[in-house]
Amino acid sequence: MKRQILYLLILILPFLGMIMINEFARLNTKEPGYKKQRVTAINSAKRIKEKCSWICHNDTKYCKENHVKFVAPYFDKIDPIYFGIIHSLKSTGNYGLANIVFLVILIPLIMYFLLVKSISIHLAIRSIKKG
Repeated sequence: MKRQILYLLILILPFLGMIMINEFARLNTKEPGYKKQRVTAINSAKRIKEKCSWICHNDTKYCKENHVKFVAPYFDKIDPIYFGIIHSLKSTGNYGLANIVFLVILIPLIMYFLLVKSISIHLAIRSIKKG
């Protein structure tokens, strides 16, 4: 029973944390959000040099020039993977849905199952060591 509760918490807590952080950011944002198809985002679409905004999603080059400092030396290695993922999602015909299915649902679920399996193996090893 304890394991099921642990596994359920591992599944739910990251989503609750993400929702809490987003809603806290929404409360503390004064600028109007970017609107697309009747949905309002937290960030605006203004070009702001001090922070990323929705323009960084729509114009990766602008973001890389103004906001990305730490990984700039690795763009030649990162860009093929990054833009490969973007082009793969766009090639489905519905970029938004593909983005949600793969990056929000499938990849986190795969990571969740791998983490649960790892914890399960660790607990089994620990019980064998105790004898």
